[in-house]
Amino acid sequence: MYDGAMTPSWPLHPHHEALLRELARLIRIVGAWRFARGPVVGATAKDYPEGWDETRTQLARVIARTLWHAHVDADIVLADVRRPAARRHEHLRQTRLELVRADTGHLELAVSSIGNDYVAGIVAHEVARACIGLLSTTDTPFRSTMQALPDAATGSTATIVFGLGVVAANAARFDRSAGETIGQVAVHEHQIASAGGLGWQDLTFLLAVQATVREDVLPALDTLRPSQAESVEQWLDMLDGHEDELVKLLALGDVDAEVPVGRPAAPRDVEIRAQFAEADLERQNLGQRVFRFYAGTMMGLYGLVGLLAGVVPAVVAVAVLGPGLFDLIPVGIGAVLGADHGRRKRLYRCATCLYFVTASATKCNGCGGTIVADIKNPNHRLQAEEALAEQDGGPI
Repeated sequence: MYDGAMTPSWPLHPHHEALLRELARLIRIVGAWRFARGPVVGATAKDYPEGWDETRTQLARVIARTLWHAHVDADIVLADVRRPAARRHEHLRQTRLELVRADTGHLELAVSSIGNDYVAGIVAHEVARACIGLLSTTDTPFRSTMQALPDAATGSTATIVFGLGVVAANAARFDRSAGETIGQVAVHEHQIASAGGLGWQDLTFLLAVQATVREDVLPALDTLRPSQAESVEQWLDMLDGHEDELVKLLALGDVDAEVPVGRPAAPRDVEIRAQFAEADLERQNLGQRVFRFYAGTMMGLYGLVGLLAGVVPAVVAVAVLGPGLFDLIPVGIGAVLGADHGRRKRLYRCATCLYFVTASATKCNGCGGTIVADIKNPNHRLQAEEALAEQDGGPI
């Protein structure tokens, strides 16, 4: 039985031989140049200069950059299938991206969640799946899903072929933690996250094979996470002197005879398809009925502002006329005028999310709901909904 944590050894374990056979099959699909001569991407801001703000626009840019790194030119569509929902309060948010189509120069991926995790690595696994599906022919089969797309393990193996192995290995296993202090309470979250269809030890083995076969220094290896870097070093030591056997096992042939694969000067734009605007995705009641209730006035706040405004002339009066009861008159007048003005400033809130709304608003900008009526108290919301349902002759 294979143990992913086993010590590197030669002759290779049958599991590692199987990984090499799969790698060789994918190299036949793609060609050997990318694997043996193409650039290997590092986990650096230089290779991924796009900023990150958890939006589909930025995700699309990372996808385009990754496809560009893979030296594959194709039309790309990112389908955003997210629906409006309440704002997530987790400190560790996950990105869920899946390949849905790869054929005739066209790639389509669907995103159902965007988070603050290792997005570049997650994208690398799915983009490699897409590229294998795009470049494959009937005489070079691969492990596939029910939809005839490459499976997750095939995609992860393909990251090595396309020079994406370092970011893919980093994403295959990584520790995450985040937290904050709220008052006297410390909130902390920790997670061991993973991406792709291969274990991180398998990917580090394949990275070491790639570095051994190429016989050159791969600066990208310096950007591996500590555990991955240690595993690669151990395999490099073990594979040293076995380059010829590896070349034979991979059936690389004459790599220098291959025409280098070109790519555009810059990543292509990604077409984004989405039903909802990005700003509406955190409006959980978008298109639903909500109610408005009277929440008081701004009398107290404006009275305080007026009182503070009256302090200035009061101080001047004290300086000119000396201390006395008349010095308090400006303070009193300011407070009264401010309170009277604030009394006319009526406040309203959405009965569902308590977001402030105006008396004439037809939509809550907090939860996106459509304001259909006023109620006296937010606790009366359910009764109001039932009344509207009976009026309409059915449920809301």
